[in-house]
Amino acid sequence: MSHSFGLEALVFDEDIEQGSHNCPASLFWYIADTLSESLMADAVFCREAHARALQRATLRDLNEQMSALRMARESRDASLMMGRRFAALAASLHPDPALTALSGIEELHHSVAFGYTLAVLGMDPDSTVSAFIHQSVVNTISAAQRLLPLGQFEASRIAWNLKPAILFTMEQSKEVSFRKVCSFGHLPEMASMRHACLHTRLFIS
Repeated sequence: MSHSFGLEALVFDEDIEQGSHNCPASLFWYIADTLSESLMADAVFCREAHARALQRATLRDLNEQMSALRMARESRDASLMMGRRFAALAASLHPDPALTALSGIEELHHSVAFGYTLAVLGMDPDSTVSAFIHQSVVNTISAAQRLLPLGQFEASRIAWNLKPAILFTMEQSKEVSFRKVCSFGHLPEMASMRHACLHTRLFIS
């Protein structure tokens, strides 16, 4: 089982169209919206975590604010679970004291863990943020392939057509402070709140 961050509930409620003709466009615009909202916030926190790793600064306030921005319990818990697992994997593959310390943080969001880890590994901030956003988009498309009549050709086309939006979000993340960033992703947040009540589920969130 993996995470869909509310996508499964949106498909169940038909907020994302399931018809073979409209499905790709509906999914494309849904992801494009998340790039300007929740993924934008994630990108800002990923960039800030990258900067703090280079300064050897603490991450506590960063994770606490990220938790406050995740209104739905399921999406918040999913981000924390992925963050802890990512940090543990990184520490096991690359024995660095900074990554070992990172893996010991209890409240650790995925975007924060990703930014911090790639800074320790020597990746530049723009490439780090781009990689995080791209991975998040591809994960959403992969979840959609298990929930919708979406073939590999259309899935790849969506990912390719979202490249400009991914780069735009990365660039925008340079202009926003993590203290001021906000997100109004009401559709996925409400879907995450409803997800636990679905009769059957393929995903954890």
